[in-house]
Amino acid sequence: MKRQPSIRRSLLIRCGIGIGVLMFALSTTVYLLVRHGMEKELEKSICQTAALLSNQVELEDGKITFEWQEGLGTNRNLIDDGLFQFWDESTGLTTRSPGLQAGNLPKFCGENGAPLVKDIILPGNQHAAKAVGLRIYPFVLPSEIERMISEGKLLDSKSFPHILVVARDVKPMNRTLTRLRWILGTGTILTLSLGFMLIHREVRLSLRPIDDLTEQVRKRSGQNLDSALELPQSLPGELSGLAESFDALLARVAATRQRERDFIRHSAHELRTPIAGLLATTDLALSQERNAAEQRKFLEECQQTARDLSELVKRLSALARIGNTSSSVIPERFDLSALLAECVERFRSAFDSKGLAIEFDPAENPPPVLADKALCRIIFNNLLDNAATYAAAGTGVNVVLETHDDGSRLRVSNVTDSVPDDAERWFEPLFRKNASRHDAGAHLGIGLTLSREAALAMGGSLTARKAGEHRVEFIFELPSFRS
Repeated sequence: MKRQPSIRRSLLIRCGIGIGVLMFALSTTVYLLVRHGMEKELEKSICQTAALLSNQVELEDGKITFEWQEGLGTNRNLIDDGLFQFWDESTGLTTRSPGLQAGNLPKFCGENGAPLVKDIILPGNQHAAKAVGLRIYPFVLPSEIERMISEGKLLDSKSFPHILVVARDVKPMNRTLTRLRWILGTGTILTLSLGFMLIHREVRLSLRPIDDLTEQVRKRSGQNLDSALELPQSLPGELSGLAESFDALLARVAATRQRERDFIRHSAHELRTPIAGLLATTDLALSQERNAAEQRKFLEECQQTARDLSELVKRLSALARIGNTSSSVIPERFDLSALLAECVERFRSAFDSKGLAIEFDPAENPPPVLADKALCRIIFNNLLDNAATYAAAGTGVNVVLETHDDGSRLRVSNVTDSVPDDAERWFEPLFRKNASRHDAGAHLGIGLTLSREAALAMGGSLTARKAGEHRVEFIFELPSFRS
């Protein structure tokens, strides 16, 4: 048998894949949000720096003055970390921050001088950087404007356009992002490991009831196969239905085995009775010299016993064959009412001998049915035989055949000395209404069992019910298979 996949392994793998995908998605989302936020903050920072530097370019005495150069001695951050450069578009002169040394930043700006942010490579260390370029104009103080007006030398600040580029190294940001990637990756691996351990533990605890049930079933032997399972108190709800169904199956197995034991026991008893009678007859016949008439009488008794024994064996074989397979059903079209009338005529002498009045009400002009004629004959004969045997003398037997759209229904009822409280007992193998009756030779006790098996084999049913205090009724229903 091919080894089936393990539920525990499947749960671990699928849960692990699910958690891994979820953690990867969460870690990626966190990383992208942090990187986007840091890039935005970096752009905002260099734009603010550019705005501050643009206000520190003045037009004084007809020349450009950079106020940020006056604070170089006290502002170490401006000296060490400041990366910016000015280009005077009117003269072509350039002014750099001390951090650039002799290197030049790329000169750029947006359309019409608007600020433009782009990625660049820093001169010297060749580090990746973020830069903003824009066009600015020098600031003119009000006192300077008054002076130029008094001297008649008014200069327009827009005559001195400058390009300002401010850059910021992104290496610190990338270092922080690298550290974040390691943290998220390590956290994902640790979460997966912890998740695997917790899931493995919970799966193992959850599947323990299945292991317990498996161990119980594995230890079952032929002696205790039909005993109920010991269901643990902590059995999950998902397994309750399976366990209860298995218990129900074991109960049916127990009932079947009990019926088999009873059937074998009763069959042995039934077989022993005619054999014992046969042995007693032969012993009596051989005990002394007999004349021809006496020998003939003993042989006739032996022959009758052999016939009864043969009939019992034939009935037992038919019961086993019908209950074992549905291939024994051979459907054919025939008149069900005519078959019933033929069977009633065969038992009319038996009814007359007990003074039983038979009331036979066949269906009028019934259409032919498609069923197994031999099985239907067995059912009719056994129902009529049962009525002839157990009906109270001087009473009547009612036989009614009805046809309808769904099929046919036969009802056979009679008055009897006593009806069991559970009418279904009539269908138990080798059951007799009254154990004290000496009818072993005429009635074998398996006819109704055989009839029910035959009805079930054809898709029909045979039931019994208590129709009154001393009346029993058998109902045979055959589904419609009419052409």
